[in-house]
Amino acid sequence: MKHYTLLKKMLLPLVALGMVIGLLSFAYTFNQHLQNIETKAREETSKISNLLTTARTLVGEHVLSSMALLKQYSSSQGYPTIKGTTRIVDKDIPNLFFGQTPQTADNRLINFVTQIGNGTATIFVKHGKQFIRVATNVKKADGSNAFGTELDPKGKAIKNLLDGRTFYGVVDILGESYLSRYEPMYDAQGKLIGAWYVGYKLDVNALDQAIRQWGFLEKGFVAVTDHHDQIRFLTQGIRLATAENALKSNHGWKIVTQNVPEWDFQINILYPSSEAYWSGLGALSPLIIILLIVSFVVLLAIYSGLRRFVLNPIGGEPDTAKQLLMRIERGDFTEDDTQAEPDTLIANMLKMRQRLREMVSEIQGNANRLKVSASVFEHAHDAIFITDAQGNIVQCNPSFSVITGYVQPECIGQSPQALGLACHTQDFFKPFFSHPSARLEWKGEVWNRHSNGFDYLAEMELSPVMNQAGEFQHYVGLFSDITRAKEQQNMLEHMAYHDALTQLPNRVLFSSRLQQALIQAEQQQSLVAICYIDLDEFKIVNDQHGHEYGDKLLVMLSQRICTMLKENDTLARIGGDEFALLLCGYRSHNEYTRLLKKLLAAIEKPFMVNTLKFSISASIGYTLFPTDRHPPDTLLRHADHAMYHAKTQGGHQYHMFDLASAQQSQQQQALFKDLLNAIQQNQLRLVYQPQICVKSGKVFCFEALLRWQHPTRGLLNPHDFLSIIEHTSLIIDVGNWVIEESLRQLAEWQMQGLETQVSVNIAAHHLMQKNFARQLAKFFKRYPAISPQHLHLEITESAAISDFARVNRVIQQCHAMGVSFSIDDFGSGYSSLIYLRRLPVDIIKIDQSFVHNMLTNQEDMAVVRSVITLCREFDRKVVAEGVEKAEQARILRELGCDFAQGYGISRGLSSHKVVEWMQKNNPYTFD
Repeated sequence: MKHYTLLKKMLLPLVALGMVIGLLSFAYTFNQHLQNIETKAREETSKISNLLTTARTLVGEHVLSSMALLKQYSSSQGYPTIKGTTRIVDKDIPNLFFGQTPQTADNRLINFVTQIGNGTATIFVKHGKQFIRVATNVKKADGSNAFGTELDPKGKAIKNLLDGRTFYGVVDILGESYLSRYEPMYDAQGKLIGAWYVGYKLDVNALDQAIRQWGFLEKGFVAVTDHHDQIRFLTQGIRLATAENALKSNHGWKIVTQNVPEWDFQINILYPSSEAYWSGLGALSPLIIILLIVSFVVLLAIYSGLRRFVLNPIGGEPDTAKQLLMRIERGDFTEDDTQAEPDTLIANMLKMRQRLREMVSEIQGNANRLKVSASVFEHAHDAIFITDAQGNIVQCNPSFSVITGYVQPECIGQSPQALGLACHTQDFFKPFFSHPSARLEWKGEVWNRHSNGFDYLAEMELSPVMNQAGEFQHYVGLFSDITRAKEQQNMLEHMAYHDALTQLPNRVLFSSRLQQALIQAEQQQSLVAICYIDLDEFKIVNDQHGHEYGDKLLVMLSQRICTMLKENDTLARIGGDEFALLLCGYRSHNEYTRLLKKLLAAIEKPFMVNTLKFSISASIGYTLFPTDRHPPDTLLRHADHAMYHAKTQGGHQYHMFDLASAQQSQQQQALFKDLLNAIQQNQLRLVYQPQICVKSGKVFCFEALLRWQHPTRGLLNPHDFLSIIEHTSLIIDVGNWVIEESLRQLAEWQMQGLETQVSVNIAAHHLMQKNFARQLAKFFKRYPAISPQHLHLEITESAAISDFARVNRVIQQCHAMGVSFSIDDFGSGYSSLIYLRRLPVDIIKIDQSFVHNMLTNQEDMAVVRSVITLCREFDRKVVAEGVEKAEQARILRELGCDFAQGYGISRGLSSHKVVEWMQKNNPYTFD
């Protein structure tokens, strides 16, 4: 009965606790195994998704280039337009023309664009809410051409086209997958009249062969479904009906899915739940066996211990043992007549009482001597240890165990170095104990090693202890863990001297290294280059894509530059997109210029941030010490001035500091700041110079000319200030102000009964902006009474050819709204017949330098005559600038020139004088 009660109270609860712990461990491990299987399935879906994305990317370049080629060659035939109707496949549909060329059933343009590869192309005409194929190389199921067929009304592309948006993605055409691009087609009035299509067949067979070999576990499979939930790809050996039932019912199957938006597909990996469970049980079977064995051994040990220490006789009455224990607990260790059998509990208690009595006597004898030491040991937060004369530890406090990880019994009798103290210095403690008479004292920082194996930094003191006779007895050591404090100190120092985003040195650390570099340069008689780097138009990246992309771009840029530098060079971030660069060790100017060229080329290489590609450039200003012998702050300021000079010259370059350019840079910076204030304080003005028809004398247009009413320098012309901002974003703000002010003035004149047109000059940097056409459309919405035909935009010859494709595209976008274009100062730059023929401009303006001397210089007269003849052949209008004499106007009229302007007709007029001048001079008479 006694055995049963003991088992019930002690052994059974331990058994139950062990079973609960084992079951919880088993459940956790089993669940973790199932999650690992599901994670592997998700990794497989990602691999298949990457396979589909790669297949799409390989074809994407063909689609985009073919679409650009299709639209470019169609634009060479003329604007899209509808002229009446035509009949095709028993349908009356709108008759689509490109210029004067009908497109119905004409496949020449289509076949030219898609002659390479498996491409298809189509030109649609809009008929009601349908799009009809009028030119195509798409074949119907019977093999005949798909002329007259409709775009699938339930397809992906038609909704985008009806909303005037481009569709780009994977579509099914006659059971084949094509990477397709549909773009809306507009006539000259901006009306949706049709659509363009280019598509290239994707290598579905290769994908099918790859996915057919794809499996998972033993019975799992891969099924790729389309947006109709139809299975497009399936693992080999799996019946289609089995796969469809598994996808619909989910009964007994685990499904892991991933969507592929570019294909509108869904990747599904299915595997039997039972297979995953049995796999988990199989993986855990060794663990189950081990747990059972360990549990049995532990229970056996517990039962044996209970028999030995509890079930055997205690050697006397239980009350006797209880009373004896209570006396010991009270501290009563006096002898009495209690007796007990050897090796019983009471006998051992009697022995313990005797030993305690001896210990108390010993402790009382040493109490005064150990009183102070005990207090220090118990309450000190620092680790304290005491060694004997041979260097072995004889005592340590609790903090010693906490800091080192060694419990007190392990420490006694060990040397300090055996417990990890001063582990990085061999024989660190040997001098202290090899010559005890030296009585060495030491204080400093050492690296110790914790019992778990990690190192920590400690601040340690070692002091010798002497007896009353002055003889050495012990060493007392005291130390504390200062690792975290050191890490925090290092972190704060790093934060104080480094940029938080790029981890590059900041201005403070750069200044310190600059001072050191200048001292070394003096000693070694070498050159030091102090450079200032500013990224060109970096603000556009933040404005268009957000600061997240801008920050990542700055980090990648700093890493790229650092890879090109030597160990003793320094790159620092000063702020925003500005960097300072310290180059050391070269002995000639040419060595530095070669390195700066490489840096500019490296910066201009494209960066990939996530999925976007960015191309940037930089302006670098630099100065050389000791050629430029000034204090460090002044040297950096000189590099800044040189950088600004490089930026005002168009950027993409480096410039060395010189005093003249620095003074000019300061003046330009002051003027730049004044111009910013001028826009805000309404100091800009427009004057209007008339352009006259040389045959009839009627006013054709007024050119808007910019003036700046400077508060101290008076009225400034554009050449006095526009050059310093033509390569900056400020030129865009000025250009937008001129356009909007011109439209506002046109609306005001219209209310006064004056119907005319205005010509506005647009800088190249402004015209190249991606949103130029959209911004222009917003201006017209603000002034709905003004027709776009009343606005002319003038661009310089150099702007037209700097990026011909982009300029051509912007002009076509503006033409679609009704805005016309002219080339200003023709003949003064790199005039080219090719550009004149291919650019869709309406007017050519002859530079005034030729008109001014045409009466006295036969070469200038030949240039004027040639330009007029050339424009007449290309059906362009001509404006002659700089007309000051009636004889010039007469000759221009005889040569066939259309319009003239100049001081001989009128200078720029303020807006309120234009109406008065028109009343007196329309038509204008050349005297």
